[in-house]
Amino acid sequence: MNQLQISTQEISKYKDTITQFLKDNTLYDCLAHHNQLIVLDQTFTCWEVFQIFVEENLEETLFWNSDISNYDGVFSHSDLIKVLLKLYENAYNNKSSLQQSGPLFNVIEEESEDQEESIQKIQSQKQQPSELNDDQKLRLIYEMKTISIRQWNRILKDDLESSIGFVQGRNDERLYDACVKIVKSGTSRLFVVDPETLMFQGVIHQKDILSFLIKGFTQYLGAILKQQNNILSQHQISIKVFFSTYNRSKEIITCKENETVYQVFYTMMHNHKSYVIPIVNNNDQYLGQINRRDIILIIKNGLFELFSQTASQLLVFLSNEKARIPAYLYYSKQFFSMDQTIKEVVENLVLSDSSALICLAENKQIQAIITISDILRFILKDAY
Repeated sequence: MNQLQISTQEISKYKDTITQFLKDNTLYDCLAHHNQLIVLDQTFTCWEVFQIFVEENLEETLFWNSDISNYDGVFSHSDLIKVLLKLYENAYNNKSSLQQSGPLFNVIEEESEDQEESIQKIQSQKQQPSELNDDQKLRLIYEMKTISIRQWNRILKDDLESSIGFVQGRNDERLYDACVKIVKSGTSRLFVVDPETLMFQGVIHQKDILSFLIKGFTQYLGAILKQQNNILSQHQISIKVFFSTYNRSKEIITCKENETVYQVFYTMMHNHKSYVIPIVNNNDQYLGQINRRDIILIIKNGLFELFSQTASQLLVFLSNEKARIPAYLYYSKQFFSMDQTIKEVVENLVLSDSSALICLAENKQIQAIITISDILRFILKDAY
């Protein structure tokens, strides 16, 4: 059977079976032991928070505000980048961050179109920071080591995620309902709460859900369709079906190899809010990718001067650093092809360190990009 000739009814049956699997399992079933939360006090300095992220290999941390005896913000890789971008810019312009009246960072993962357009206009009018001199480097490190999260919170309290609350769910909540919350909120994580103690038990990411789906769904689907001899029981729906029915017009955001690292991360966080930015040459041929987690390697090595270097230079640095990490040899999937099935693409997404895969044409230009968020939206398209 031609993959693109699979009927709408058959695709719906496939998605309905996945949906039923998610409804038959709870957040507790999906919560992994390694997904425990680390809570930091707001008296910690930016430097201390950065180092904890590196040493503990964190995805995010919660902040505890002793003044109100409650959680008061989430800090993630996105915020690491935003803090460093602003601190670097202030050091370059010889400004004190404590005297800033505008937002330093925003841990809210969504911005309105008006906000994004305003940010882009302001940024286009400003001079891009270049290499710091010795005094500016000292200012950068000094502010990292002396300004606490509590100080940022008091100056920029309206920008903290606590102003809108955390996306959360009870540990006995259906995994399906949690997926709908994640997709609707546009976030990449959900905090799991014990309904008896009302304390946070851990955090579940989109990748955890896909990983759980891969482990349990094959057997589940086999049992459901045991008496049926059709293509769906073998998970043989082509990824082409996904792109032909759902993801036709998704814009592909790239940066050129000669753009600065500062500009790449700024584009990632503010202009287009992407988790990964592919780097291309002047012929739009793919050279590599930079994702949000890569900021950890910059912090780990203290190479903040990389912000003034080119994207191609950062790709070389990342390649050398990741070659020293044994786990990266396993979690290093970057590509998919249109000849693969949805199941094969999902498996490779779980093994990607950027939560995104790229499809290249024969001329090495980017043909398509798929993310974990895309897969979840495809499965839950009729639920929101």
